[in-house]
Amino acid sequence: MKLTAFLIIALIISLLSFSASNSFISNGEEYIHFKQVTMRFQGTNAVISSSYGLDMFSSMYISLLGAHNLEPSIDTFFSDFGDIEVVEIGRDHAVIFAKNVSRKNDAFYLHDSHALNGTVDVLTMVYPDGSTKSIADANSTPDTFYS
Repeated sequence: MKLTAFLIIALIISLLSFSASNSFISNGEEYIHFKQVTMRFQGTNAVISSSYGLDMFSSMYISLLGAHNLEPSIDTFFSDFGDIEVVEIGRDHAVIFAKNVSRKNDAFYLHDSHALNGTVDVLTMVYPDGSTKSIADANSTPDTFYS
């Protein structure tokens, strides 16, 4: 019994020391892999749904300490978007609300490219009229317009 408690405490301490010295995304090492990102435009704003996978260590860390610990990595990945709010976060998905990702110009909305701080397997953009555009291995959103 004491050995089990000792091993659990040692595991928690090692997890905490690792997380204090490294971020989930650092120096090109990806502990989180974005598989799918879907942007649904709503006027000048967008709702972004993402699905991702974690390496084994990160998955154990999240299992022990909760998915909210992924929020800094999500914020970093979408840092070029400026005003974002993580609305929902789980082990393998997140929903983000991004404000002012596009600008209104007469009858159209113009979306300037935003860099992603990494690569996503498939980026899907869903326009207000329901049409979609998918991009494989994307590291930024494309310049586009919609009405």
